[in-house]
Amino acid sequence: MPNYYHKPENALRRAAELQGIKQPEAALALLHEVLASRGGGRSHKTWSTTYEKIMIVYLDLCLALTKSREAKDGLHQYRNLSQQQAPGSLEKVIRHLITSAEKKCAEAKAKSEKRTGVEGVDAPLGDDAEDM
Repeated sequence: MPNYYHKPENALRRAAELQGIKQPEAALALLHEVLASRGGGRSHKTWSTTYEKIMIVYLDLCLALTKSREAKDGLHQYRNLSQQQAPGSLEKVIRHLITSAEKKCAEAKAKSEKRTGVEGVDAPLGDDAEDM
């Protein structure tokens, strides 16, 4: 796979193309390479809004593919990149992850309730619960 980390914008565009042709795993690998790279021989990368966009797409892919370890690793990489220059961006990315995960969880719960026909799984058991 060619190195797209010389320009993060190119990597983001290529990841969108890969998603368009139903290759989300390749898109995730590409974005992970961008986040984990050292930036074309330099010892560090400089934060930009493009990295924030990359991270949001990266986390969406991790959620869709249920790749929690990759999401965690990506968050560590992004924290190292953004904590000095843009701590607000790190907060925005984490809030996006939480919101997206809660939405996916609610959808899965609704789908499960629809399948089983049982609603209110978290509801108290009533008098039987007191007998225990």
